[in-house]
Amino acid sequence: MKVRGLIQSSETQELTAEADDAQSARALIEEQVPEGFDLLQVHNAMPRGGRVIAKAIIREAAIEEIEAEGADYAAARDALRARVPSTHRLLSIVPFEANGS
Repeated sequence: MKVRGLIQSSETQELTAEADDAQSARALIEEQVPEGFDLLQVHNAMPRGGRVIAKAIIREAAIEEIEAEGADYAAARDALRARVPSTHRLLSIVPFEANGS
């Protein structure tokens, strides 16, 4: 049996912006997000200076497909999980027939 899986990078990056208010800080963060990345989280802090410091977490949005096979679903699933790089997370597993359907 063959299975397909969708994987996505689990590595994240941090962005920082400083502005007079939270809305402006978020806008500065959104401008920094590169093409092909998702904005996962934004946290605002206002230290004693009165300016808002926004810290954001981003992750690459790309999803890749991988395949594996085994004697049955459990073996194929385990083989697929073994193929997931340590820098990625497995999003889904779907069985498919050998003819690609």
